[in-house]
Amino acid sequence: MKSTIGFILLILISCKTKQERKNTTDKLSLTQSNKAINNIDSLFVINEKISEHFVRIIPPKNSGFQFPDSSAKIEPYKNADFNADGKEDILVYLGACGTGGCMYGLFLNQNDNFYKLVFMDYLKNVDFKVQKNGLWTIESSEEVEPYNPSKIKMTTFKFDLSKYQYIVDTTFIYYDKELEQMMNE
Repeated sequence: MKSTIGFILLILISCKTKQERKNTTDKLSLTQSNKAINNIDSLFVINEKISEHFVRIIPPKNSGFQFPDSSAKIEPYKNADFNADGKEDILVYLGACGTGGCMYGLFLNQNDNFYKLVFMDYLKNVDFKVQKNGLWTIESSEEVEPYNPSKIKMTTFKFDLSKYQYIVDTTFIYYDKELEQMMNE
């Protein structure tokens, strides 16, 4: 009889200890969630509507962010893991087109639909390359002179891990003398 009572007490104590551990774990994850929520104040909220080929971007409060072209339909241009962190990021068309291309913004996924804006610039004839470390480069090219494809300005943007932004890596003019001679004939 004493052993049965001892066994039952042992089970009850064990159950109570498990419940206390669960409560402690729940409190810890709630605290961690609150820390994450406090950090999202500086992030953009992005909702992509694939069926409508549309992206809704909500800037962070008090950021002063303004869209370069309020009349443009904001569209997804490229979904990929640009910074090799295992999360899908999004390059978005923002409009404001001119002779130097159109404005694009690259948003890196931080958590769920919270993103950090790491690039916003004009791009034309956009191309991408993936480096050995998994980071993507963004390449843009445009004619130096209108209707003259013999002189092309090439710009490459690379992700700078220390700044957590895309920055200009190289800019140069590609000159095709043979093409220019053929155009002048």
